[in-house]
Formats: sequence, structure tokens, C-alpha cells
Amino acid sequence: MKYGIAIFPEKEVQDRVNSLRMRYDTHYSFIPPHVTIREPFEVEDVKTAVKHIEEITSKIPPFSLEVNKIKTFLPTSPVVYLSIEESEDSSIRQLHDQINSGPLYYEANYKFIPHITIAQDLPDQELYDIHARLKLKDFTMSFSVDRIHMLYQIENGTWTTYQTFVLKG
Repeated sequence: MKYGIAIFPEKEVQDRVNSLRMRYDTHYSFIPPHVTIREPFEVEDVKTAVKHIEEITSKIPPFSLEVNKIKTFLPTSPVVYLSIEESEDSSIRQLHDQINSGPLYYEANYKFIPHITIAQDLPDQELYDIHARLKLKDFTMSFSVDRIHMLYQIENGTWTTYQTFVLKG
């Protein structure tokens, strides 16, 4: 079974993001708008993974995230996204680095760039057009993060919450 770890923004942010995703994101019906903390993974002992996440979330306090502009991973990856503003000592980076250690450590193929996907898996030219159109609009939003979610993927590709972890630090 595949698992993943994500942050779900507040409803107002999700509603605004979904107004774009429903047109441009092929994964729209599989998972709500989110910030990925841990890419999909398989684990032999889910209890060990849960314990690891509980230890980390007990030490990290709630924090805020600000969405600030539209960017793209093209030509590396066919994705247009809302960028999350962060500093080098940001809480989201700490959370990511700590989650991706110990029993959940993996060698990432890409540098961690916190974001919310808007469009993906479309032809490159269409993604370039979407990016050019959307980058002219203001997407500045912020939201509080007081919990993260461990998800699992069911047979039809949909992601469902396995467990929620409150940030208690």
C-alpha cells in the first residue's frame, strides 16, 4: 500500500485552488489541494512510521504558510503550482527534513520545494500557456498549519487519510 504525508490548507484556500485545479489538474478528483511533505512511499511496518511522525509532530509548533505566486517546474516536470514562501530556517522545511529521516528516510530525486499543484500531466505548450495566464493574477494567501496527515492510496487512485497528527511543539 502506498502512503504519503501532506498538509491540507484551510477551506478558503482549497476553494480558490480548486477553482483552477478542476480545469487543469488531472489528479483533481483523487486528492484535495495539499502541500506534500513526503512523496508516496511503501512501508513494511506502518506502526514504526506512525511513531516516527508522532515524535516529530510533538516537537514542532503550529506555523503559518504564505502562498505568493504561480510558478512552474517545466521543462523538468509537467507541473504549474502555487509557490509557498519560505526562509531557510522555515518550519515547513524543518518538518519536511525531520519527517524524511529515520524509518522514512529516502534519497529524493528533486530538491524539496513546498507548493500546491494547480496543473499537471497536460501537454507542455498548454502548461506554458496556463502559467503565462495565471502568473499575471494575484494569488497571495496565507493559512495556518496545526496538523499534518498521513494518507494512503486506495485501488482507484484516490488518497484517503490514514491518520492525522496535531503539531504540539
